[in-house]
Amino acid sequence: MTTHPASICLCVALVTGCFKNIDPGGSSLGDANDSGAASSIACTTTINKTQPADGAVDHYYRDPIVFELSAADSSATVVADIPGQTTVSEDGQQVHFLPDEPLAPDTAYTVSLDYCRGSPAISFSTSSYGAPLEPSTDLEGLLFSFSFSDGDYTIGENAGELIGAVLARPLMIQLQGTDGPYLDVLAAVGKADVSPVEQDTCSRTLLINHVSQGELPFIAGGIEDRVFGAHGGLLRFESFSFTGTIAADGMSLGGVTYDAILGVEELVALLPGFGDESAVCLLAENLEIPCEPCASDSSRSCIHFAAEHITAGFESGSVVEIDAANVHEDCEPESD
Repeated sequence: MTTHPASICLCVALVTGCFKNIDPGGSSLGDANDSGAASSIACTTTINKTQPADGAVDHYYRDPIVFELSAADSSATVVADIPGQTTVSEDGQQVHFLPDEPLAPDTAYTVSLDYCRGSPAISFSTSSYGAPLEPSTDLEGLLFSFSFSDGDYTIGENAGELIGAVLARPLMIQLQGTDGPYLDVLAAVGKADVSPVEQDTCSRTLLINHVSQGELPFIAGGIEDRVFGAHGGLLRFESFSFTGTIAADGMSLGGVTYDAILGVEELVALLPGFGDESAVCLLAENLEIPCEPCASDSSRSCIHFAAEHITAGFESGSVVEIDAANVHEDCEPESD
């Protein structure tokens, strides 16, 4: 592990607040000096959490550094010795700092926070994701899989039951056509409760093409307005986008994020136990992913969910491209 030559020093001025030296995970963030002891008596705002936590060794190199405050503080500012952008959440309680360039992989960083009671520091290290691909890593045919229930929801964190009912199978993704400046990603549905993961040949596959190799090992791609025959019914992706970073040895895909907008009409037909479209939309609203007019057709309804911090594991073998559901010669319908 290396130490970045210019450690980050983030100074957040909390004019009306203060910071208790307790990390919610139980690790100390360091002792503040006592020079501000007199003014700290009036402090009521605390920093409840930092991302990454003090001592973390797996910070994803493209993730922001986040301070979560117990109360909004309009005076909070971030100063760093590397270029970056500071944003504040709508409720004013999260201060995000995103470096203009990704952090170095497998590198130690120290972040200092200036506030009314001193300047404690958190120390963390990035994971190995972001390191250049090893010369022996052959991208052609690499196959990974992950579950939609993995990671942390950024949209729809309370919607696990609904999303899990729709996307209960693993997603298999295979890299193809890697010789040129772009590659293709073939996405397939895996069978339920089968280990190791095995393709469900009753479901069609989706080809995501024109994925740039210009930022390898980082990849990003997506599709729009695509109907996907799977699970004995149809799913319509108004849009689906993903990002991720290939491990240097090609044995995993880390930092995976996805952002999906699904048509409600197709969900109703797929999940009759959830009721009609009105019932599904009422449920979705209660789960804080309300139905909204679809961008492609405002008379139809869509729901939106997204997640991050997913690791897709390496799988041996390959997937078969299938153009339509329930037509492949190996299709054996499953009873869910």
